[in-house]
Amino acid sequence: MDALTPAQQELYDWLVDYIRVSQHAPSIRQMMRAMKLRSPAPVQSRLEHLRNKGYIDWTEGKARTIRILGPAAKGIP
Repeated sequence: MDALTPAQQELYDWLVDYIRVSQHAPSIRQMMRAMKLRSPAPVQSRLEHLRNKGYIDWTEGKARTIRILGPAAKGIP
């Protein structure tokens, strides 16, 4: 897997923790708030990069379907 930028790593770590605790994926708005962003575009860009690098995946057109594929996936449904 390719290395992550600090912003991508921050989102990835947050996603892993959120999914582990909540047992479901967060919404884009929740990710925006957690990353202290005012627009969904940077979140969507980071998600695309994480997907392209093989850390996460999701079902197109469906909300809250992010799955962790990277090293932290152990123990995450």
